[in-house]
Amino acid sequence: MPTLTPEAFSALYGRCADASPALASLDLPDGAMDRLRTVCDLLIDNAKRFNLTAIREPEEIVRKHVADSLIPLALLRDAGIDLAGPILDVGTGAGFPLLPWACALPEASLTGLDATAKKISHIRACIDAAGLSNAAAVQGRAEEAAREDFRERFSLVTARAVAALPVLCELCAPLTTVGGAFAALKSRAEEEIRDARPAAEALGLDEPEVLSYELPGGDARTLVIYRKTRPTPAKYPRRYAEIAKQPIA
Repeated sequence: MPTLTPEAFSALYGRCADASPALASLDLPDGAMDRLRTVCDLLIDNAKRFNLTAIREPEEIVRKHVADSLIPLALLRDAGIDLAGPILDVGTGAGFPLLPWACALPEASLTGLDATAKKISHIRACIDAAGLSNAAAVQGRAEEAAREDFRERFSLVTARAVAALPVLCELCAPLTTVGGAFAALKSRAEEEIRDARPAAEALGLDEPEVLSYELPGGDARTLVIYRKTRPTPAKYPRRYAEIAKQPIA
């Protein structure tokens, strides 16, 4: 029996949409609400067992995972970012924003990348249970994938709560097609944006578009959108230890 009933999920989602014009503006396709509920229900079931997330109450899962994924999707749409895919979610964790985006974008092709096997296993279970034939989960590291089949393959690359921007730029820019975009989902990011300027320039990214907003409940968020206008030099990305120890400056 579901932990989160359709009625309960609809009420929680509706409360978030009432507090967020961006979320309310999303025209979700038929079946998306039920797929989102299935994703949340499995997260509630698996979160403690697999240590997927510290957020385990249904209300907070809807607010801090679902709404926190879909509000930036609406902002990306309004910024003119191509959402047709292919889209990559780097360090997808428990599957956010990958899974809500897959529910909202049934015509797009989405891939989640994470190095942790149990998280990939959970995401694959969600994909199967929710019938998300447009989504896939791959176990691996971004800096390794960017030197193999994933290099400059995705029109939109995103990352949420993975690393500081100077590191993220080097991980994500090599995965992004020229003409595509890298979108970082952050909390407050003013200092990180300044620190990331040398990396962004070296990696083929333009000056970012920065959009500040709040989640329902008032949590501050920042969406940092980099458009890629030049190929990333072949020497990037470096090994992760080197990226983390000495970001491009």
